[in-house]
Amino acid sequence: MWKIIKTCEGLFIRRANVIKCKRTFLSDAYRCQEEWDKRLETPLLQKVKPFDFYLELEHKYNTAGKISAVDVDILVNSLKDKGHTEDLLDMLYKLRLTPETSFTLSSTHYAVTRYLLEKESPEQVFDVLNDRLNYGIFPDHHTYNMLMDTYIKNKDFLSAAKIATLLMLQEDAENPISNALAIYSCHKYLEKPDDWNAPEPEKDESTEEVKVRVRYLRNEFFDNHFDLTEPLDLIGKTLAFFGKHRGDTLGRTCKLRGLVLLKKYSTIVKLIDEWKDVKDVVFEEVLQLIKNDSPALFEGELSEELSNLKEGLEGLEKANLKTGSIAEEIERDIKKAVEDRAENDITEQTKKFSEWLNIRTEVLQKHLAEINKLARIKRVKRMKRDLEKTERLLTFFDKEEEIELQIEKILEKKKSIAIDDKILKKKLKREENYVPPEVGQRSRQ
Repeated sequence: MWKIIKTCEGLFIRRANVIKCKRTFLSDAYRCQEEWDKRLETPLLQKVKPFDFYLELEHKYNTAGKISAVDVDILVNSLKDKGHTEDLLDMLYKLRLTPETSFTLSSTHYAVTRYLLEKESPEQVFDVLNDRLNYGIFPDHHTYNMLMDTYIKNKDFLSAAKIATLLMLQEDAENPISNALAIYSCHKYLEKPDDWNAPEPEKDESTEEVKVRVRYLRNEFFDNHFDLTEPLDLIGKTLAFFGKHRGDTLGRTCKLRGLVLLKKYSTIVKLIDEWKDVKDVVFEEVLQLIKNDSPALFEGELSEELSNLKEGLEGLEKANLKTGSIAEEIERDIKKAVEDRAENDITEQTKKFSEWLNIRTEVLQKHLAEINKLARIKRVKRMKRDLEKTERLLTFFDKEEEIELQIEKILEKKKSIAIDDKILKKKLKREENYVPPEVGQRSRQ
């Protein structure tokens, strides 16, 4: 009996450890998996064979030079098996090269991100989302939340933090779940911040020196937003951005830590001065975290700006600080946001799936109607040319003199053009050999 109890107890402990490792905040219902899979049951997508359809779109692009946004949307939404990532990204890139990219459907953004996350390579999601110029994929809040929650569940805080920085770059703080998950992702990433390397500048390996004439030189400009590439700068601005939209202790804590990472020292000194009389101004723990994040700020000989910062932080230590764990506070904030907003997000997303289906059908019908219209116009023009040709054959002897006069006019016109060309060539030749008088005199001297 005791043996059975101990065995069950061991199983329970192992099960608890598994649950603890797989930390997640969103329920399975939040993913709306069943509702999302229903798109594959529509007659339109059931007929699509992804690989054959990709080859058809490839041929259309190579011959006509463009592809329609609705066709790309149909291709993306029809994918249900692995192995289509290369074709998918190739078609997205080609769509971006055409004017049709401005008509990209909302369901395309969602389907691309979800396919890469669930079917292929989750680590590739950020590369696609961050390359907005070549792929043009912009997720919605539901997608952002799924991405961050999945990475947090897998303890991939690096990927979760990268997704959080995309929200900051879009200056999007509308969804409370997204905001809370973004703060949590950045906070957990900073525990081990050495895995994310800044992109290396492209090396020019050519040995030849190429000189290019330019009309003017642009002054170097750094916008401190989209130009940010250093990981700690991106994380710092993300924390500062989401902290700015909160008026509580956690918000001020995130803002303070983020501005330190962003090296906005003068701004920090002003903020600390403004927070003098604020109760529970920041978490006490953040002061130690700042020292861990930027140890060089407190070592060696400091500049005037850093000295002011150090004095400000030392003064902040004596202020009314809040005790407790920042991580626990963030987790409580996430749980509250999920309780308040999750059901609403699920309802809205389910509604979007139905709307996307109707929009796709409507756009496809308009697209087919436009194709049929162009085909009819082309057919009418061809018939008109055939009728004109037949008419010329049937009325040739009746209009023989008129036709001869037209031929003579055409020949005279060609002759005059040829004469004008000869005159122009002679004029250009004279201009090439022209020597200014002053230059000529000097040369004779």
